[in-house]
Amino acid sequence: MDIKKRLLPAVCIVAVTLLCVLLSRFTRVAFFLVLAVVSAHELQSVLFQADVAVSKCLLIVYITVQASLCLAGWSVGWMAALYCLAIFAAMFWGILKPERGAKFAMANLFALTWPFGLYAVILYAAASDIWLMTLTLGVLGTWACDCMALIGGKYLGTHKLAPVVSPHKTWEGTVVGGVSAALAGMLISWILGWGFGLCVCTAFVASCFGQVGDLAASLIKRMAGVKDYGHLMPEHGGIMDKMDSMLFSIPAAYFILTLLL
Repeated sequence: MDIKKRLLPAVCIVAVTLLCVLLSRFTRVAFFLVLAVVSAHELQSVLFQADVAVSKCLLIVYITVQASLCLAGWSVGWMAALYCLAIFAAMFWGILKPERGAKFAMANLFALTWPFGLYAVILYAAASDIWLMTLTLGVLGTWACDCMALIGGKYLGTHKLAPVVSPHKTWEGTVVGGVSAALAGMLISWILGWGFGLCVCTAFVASCFGQVGDLAASLIKRMAGVKDYGHLMPEHGGIMDKMDSMLFSIPAAYFILTLLL
Protein backbone atom coordinates (compact mmCIF):
# COMPACT_ATOMS: atom_id res chain seq x y z
CA MET A 1 0.00 0.00 0.00
CA ASP A 2 1.42 3.36 -1.05
CA ILE A 3 0.92 5.82 1.83
CA LYS A 4 1.46 8.84 -0.42
CA LYS A 5 -1.19 7.66 -2.85
CA ARG A 6 -3.66 7.33 0.03
CA LEU A 7 -2.67 10.53 1.85
CA LEU A 8 -3.19 13.04 -0.97
CA PRO A 9 -6.74 11.91 -1.85
CA ALA A 10 -7.56 11.79 1.88
CA VAL A 11 -6.45 15.40 2.35
CA CYS A 12 -8.50 16.48 -0.68
CA ILE A 13 -11.55 14.60 0.61
CA VAL A 14 -11.33 16.28 4.02
CA ALA A 15 -10.78 19.74 2.48
CA VAL A 16 -13.75 19.48 0.08
CA THR A 17 -15.97 18.05 2.81
CA LEU A 18 -15.16 20.85 5.27
CA LEU A 19 -15.66 23.54 2.62
CA CYS A 20 -19.06 22.22 1.56
CA VAL A 21 -20.29 21.48 5.08
CA LEU A 22 -19.24 24.77 6.65
CA LEU A 23 -20.08 27.14 3.79
CA SER A 24 -23.88 27.16 3.98
CA ARG A 25 -27.01 25.11 4.48
CA PHE A 26 -27.41 24.80 0.72
CA THR A 27 -23.88 23.48 0.16
CA ARG A 28 -24.30 20.96 2.99
CA VAL A 29 -27.44 19.48 1.48
CA ALA A 30 -26.02 19.68 -2.06
CA PHE A 31 -22.84 17.92 -0.92
CA PHE A 32 -24.68 14.93 0.53
CA LEU A 33 -27.04 14.88 -2.46
CA VAL A 34 -24.06 14.52 -4.81
CA LEU A 35 -22.72 11.68 -2.66
CA ALA A 36 -26.11 9.97 -2.83
CA VAL A 37 -26.33 10.32 -6.62
CA VAL A 38 -22.86 8.80 -7.07
CA SER A 39 -23.82 6.07 -4.59
CA ALA A 40 -26.83 5.18 -6.76
CA HIS A 41 -24.49 4.49 -9.68
CA GLU A 42 -22.07 2.50 -7.53
CA LEU A 43 -24.80 0.42 -5.91
CA GLN A 44 -26.38 -0.36 -9.27
CA SER A 45 -23.02 -1.52 -10.63
CA VAL A 46 -22.21 -3.70 -7.63
CA LEU A 47 -25.63 -5.34 -7.44
CA PHE A 48 -25.45 -6.02 -11.17
CA GLN A 49 -22.43 -8.22 -10.43
CA ALA A 50 -24.74 -10.32 -8.24
CA ASP A 51 -27.38 -10.47 -10.99
CA VAL A 52 -29.62 -8.04 -9.12
CA ALA A 53 -31.06 -4.99 -10.87
CA VAL A 54 -32.14 -1.70 -9.30
CA SER A 55 -33.55 1.42 -10.91
CA LYS A 56 -30.92 4.15 -10.65
CA CYS A 57 -33.47 6.61 -12.04
CA LEU A 58 -35.95 5.90 -9.23
CA LEU A 59 -33.27 6.29 -6.56
CA ILE A 60 -31.90 9.55 -7.95
CA VAL A 61 -35.33 11.12 -8.40
CA TYR A 62 -36.33 10.08 -4.87
CA ILE A 63 -33.25 11.47 -3.13
CA THR A 64 -33.25 14.67 -5.23
CA VAL A 65 -36.83 15.45 -4.24
CA GLN A 66 -35.99 14.66 -0.61
CA ALA A 67 -33.11 17.16 -0.77
CA SER A 68 -35.48 19.78 -2.22
CA LEU A 69 -37.94 19.23 0.65
CA CYS A 70 -35.11 19.67 3.16
CA LEU A 71 -33.96 22.94 1.59
CA ALA A 72 -37.55 24.20 1.40
CA GLY A 73 -38.00 23.50 5.11
CA TRP A 74 -40.89 21.08 4.68
CA SER A 75 -41.77 18.88 7.64
CA VAL A 76 -40.62 15.32 8.20
CA GLY A 77 -44.19 14.21 7.51
CA TRP A 78 -43.82 15.20 3.86
CA MET A 79 -40.52 13.33 3.68
CA ALA A 80 -42.21 10.23 5.09
CA ALA A 81 -45.00 10.60 2.53
CA LEU A 82 -42.44 10.82 -0.27
CA TYR A 83 -40.74 7.68 1.04
CA CYS A 84 -44.06 5.82 0.96
CA LEU A 85 -44.64 7.06 -2.59
CA ALA A 86 -41.18 5.77 -3.59
CA ILE A 87 -42.01 2.35 -2.11
CA PHE A 88 -45.24 2.32 -4.13
CA ALA A 89 -43.30 3.25 -7.28
CA ALA A 90 -40.78 0.46 -6.64
CA MET A 91 -43.52 -2.16 -6.32
CA PHE A 92 -45.49 -0.79 -9.27
CA TRP A 93 -42.33 -0.70 -11.40
CA GLY A 94 -41.79 -4.37 -10.58
CA ILE A 95 -45.35 -5.17 -11.66
CA LEU A 96 -44.80 -3.40 -14.98
CA LYS A 97 -41.57 -5.35 -15.57
CA PRO A 98 -42.74 -8.96 -15.62
CA GLU A 99 -39.39 -10.13 -17.00
CA ARG A 100 -37.80 -8.99 -13.73
CA GLY A 101 -40.81 -9.28 -11.46
CA ALA A 102 -40.54 -9.55 -7.70
CA LYS A 103 -36.73 -9.67 -7.67
CA PHE A 104 -36.54 -6.24 -9.29
CA ALA A 105 -39.13 -4.77 -6.91
CA MET A 106 -37.43 -6.24 -3.83
CA ALA A 107 -34.04 -4.90 -4.93
CA ASN A 108 -35.49 -1.40 -5.25
CA LEU A 109 -37.14 -1.66 -1.84
CA PHE A 110 -33.81 -2.70 -0.39
CA ALA A 111 -32.00 0.25 -2.00
CA LEU A 112 -34.66 2.70 -0.79
CA THR A 113 -34.01 1.50 2.75
CA TRP A 114 -30.23 1.10 2.52
CA PRO A 115 -28.60 3.37 1.65
CA PHE A 116 -31.18 5.91 0.44
CA GLY A 117 -33.48 5.91 3.45
CA LEU A 118 -30.41 6.71 5.54
CA TYR A 119 -29.22 9.33 3.05
CA ALA A 120 -32.61 11.03 3.46
CA VAL A 121 -32.06 11.25 7.24
CA ILE A 122 -28.58 12.68 6.66
CA LEU A 123 -30.01 15.33 4.33
CA TYR A 124 -32.60 16.25 6.95
CA ALA A 125 -29.94 16.42 9.67
CA ALA A 126 -27.68 18.58 7.46
CA ALA A 127 -30.52 21.09 7.04
CA SER A 128 -31.49 21.08 10.74
CA ASP A 129 -30.51 23.47 13.53
CA ILE A 130 -28.27 20.84 15.17
CA TRP A 131 -26.30 20.03 12.03
CA LEU A 132 -22.96 21.04 13.56
CA MET A 133 -23.28 18.79 16.62
CA THR A 134 -24.67 15.94 14.53
CA LEU A 135 -21.94 15.94 11.91
CA THR A 136 -19.11 16.69 14.35
CA LEU A 137 -19.96 13.91 16.79
CA GLY A 138 -21.14 11.44 14.17
CA VAL A 139 -18.20 11.87 11.81
CA LEU A 140 -15.31 12.44 14.23
CA GLY A 141 -16.52 9.70 16.56
CA THR A 142 -16.64 7.28 13.64
CA TRP A 143 -13.24 8.31 12.31
CA ALA A 144 -11.67 7.82 15.73
CA CYS A 145 -13.39 4.47 16.05
CA ASP A 146 -12.32 3.25 12.60
CA CYS A 147 -8.69 4.29 13.01
CA MET A 148 -8.22 2.89 16.50
CA ALA A 149 -10.21 -0.28 15.78
CA LEU A 150 -7.74 -1.01 12.99
CA ILE A 151 -4.77 -0.48 15.31
CA GLY A 152 -6.38 -2.35 18.21
CA GLY A 153 -7.27 -5.26 15.98
CA LYS A 154 -3.76 -5.43 14.58
CA TYR A 155 -1.97 -5.56 17.94
CA LEU A 156 -4.59 -7.02 20.30
CA GLY A 157 -7.05 -8.85 18.08
CA THR A 158 -7.44 -12.60 18.54
CA HIS A 159 -11.21 -13.20 18.34
CA LYS A 160 -12.80 -12.67 14.93
CA LEU A 161 -15.93 -10.54 14.89
CA ALA A 162 -17.45 -11.61 11.56
CA PRO A 163 -14.88 -13.76 9.71
CA VAL A 164 -17.09 -14.45 6.69
CA VAL A 165 -18.07 -10.83 6.14
CA SER A 166 -14.85 -9.06 7.21
CA PRO A 167 -11.96 -11.43 8.05
CA HIS A 168 -9.75 -8.75 9.61
CA LYS A 169 -12.22 -7.33 12.14
CA THR A 170 -11.93 -8.54 15.73
CA TRP A 171 -13.87 -8.10 18.96
CA GLU A 172 -10.81 -6.52 20.56
CA GLY A 173 -10.55 -3.96 17.78
CA THR A 174 -14.25 -3.21 18.09
CA VAL A 175 -13.91 -2.50 21.82
CA VAL A 176 -10.84 -0.31 21.27
CA GLY A 177 -12.74 1.58 18.57
CA GLY A 178 -15.76 2.19 20.79
CA VAL A 179 -13.61 3.43 23.68
CA SER A 180 -11.69 5.70 21.30
CA ALA A 181 -14.95 7.19 20.04
CA ALA A 182 -15.98 7.96 23.62
CA LEU A 183 -12.61 9.64 24.19
CA ALA A 184 -13.13 11.65 21.00
CA GLY A 185 -16.48 12.76 22.43
CA MET A 186 -14.72 13.91 25.59
CA LEU A 187 -12.20 15.88 23.53
CA ILE A 188 -14.95 17.52 21.46
CA SER A 189 -16.80 18.47 24.65
CA TRP A 190 -13.66 20.05 26.11
CA ILE A 191 -12.79 21.99 22.92
CA LEU A 192 -16.28 23.19 21.94
CA GLY A 193 -17.86 23.44 25.38
CA TRP A 194 -20.75 21.11 24.66
CA GLY A 195 -22.25 18.88 27.34
CA PHE A 196 -19.82 16.19 28.50
CA GLY A 197 -22.29 13.33 28.82
CA LEU A 198 -24.09 14.35 25.64
CA CYS A 199 -20.90 14.27 23.57
CA VAL A 200 -19.54 11.03 25.02
CA CYS A 201 -22.85 9.19 24.67
CA THR A 202 -23.51 10.42 21.13
CA ALA A 203 -20.01 9.72 19.82
CA PHE A 204 -19.91 6.26 21.39
CA VAL A 205 -23.35 5.09 20.22
CA ALA A 206 -22.87 6.61 16.75
CA SER A 207 -19.55 4.75 16.39
CA CYS A 208 -21.21 1.46 17.35
CA PHE A 209 -23.84 1.98 14.67
CA GLY A 210 -21.06 2.97 12.28
CA GLN A 211 -19.24 -0.32 12.81
CA VAL A 212 -22.44 -2.20 11.98
CA GLY A 213 -22.79 -0.04 8.86
CA ASP A 214 -19.25 -0.95 7.80
CA LEU A 215 -20.06 -4.66 8.12
CA ALA A 216 -23.38 -4.21 6.29
CA ALA A 217 -21.59 -2.64 3.32
CA SER A 218 -19.01 -5.44 3.35
CA LEU A 219 -21.83 -7.99 3.35
CA ILE A 220 -23.15 -6.63 0.06
CA LYS A 221 -19.67 -6.57 -1.47
CA ARG A 222 -19.14 -10.20 -0.45
CA MET A 223 -22.40 -11.16 -2.10
CA ALA A 224 -21.37 -9.41 -5.32
CA GLY A 225 -17.79 -10.65 -5.19
CA VAL A 226 -16.18 -7.20 -5.45
CA LYS A 227 -13.51 -5.47 -3.38
CA ASP A 228 -14.74 -1.86 -3.65
CA TYR A 229 -17.96 -0.13 -4.62
CA GLY A 230 -16.12 2.07 -7.10
CA HIS A 231 -12.80 3.55 -8.16
CA LEU A 232 -13.60 7.24 -8.00
CA MET A 233 -10.82 7.95 -5.48
CA PRO A 234 -7.41 6.29 -5.96
CA GLU A 235 -6.57 3.86 -3.15
CA HIS A 236 -9.86 4.73 -1.39
CA GLY A 237 -12.49 3.03 -3.55
CA GLY A 238 -15.82 4.70 -4.21
CA ILE A 239 -18.18 6.99 -2.32
CA MET A 240 -19.99 4.05 -0.74
CA ASP A 241 -16.67 2.76 0.59
CA LYS A 242 -16.18 6.06 2.46
CA MET A 243 -19.81 6.48 3.52
CA ASP A 244 -20.52 2.93 4.72
CA SER A 245 -20.05 3.77 8.40
CA MET A 246 -21.41 7.32 8.12
CA LEU A 247 -24.71 6.10 6.71
CA PHE A 248 -25.43 4.61 10.12
CA SER A 249 -23.46 6.85 12.47
CA ILE A 250 -24.76 10.25 11.30
CA PRO A 251 -28.47 9.29 11.55
CA ALA A 252 -27.75 7.66 14.93
CA ALA A 253 -26.08 10.84 16.17
CA TYR A 254 -29.00 12.94 14.92
CA PHE A 255 -31.64 10.79 16.64
CA ILE A 256 -29.68 10.71 19.92
CA LEU A 257 -29.20 14.49 19.93
CA THR A 258 -32.86 15.04 19.03
CA LEU A 259 -33.94 12.92 21.99
CA LEU A 260 -31.45 14.27 24.52
CA LEU A 261 -31.75 17.93 23.55
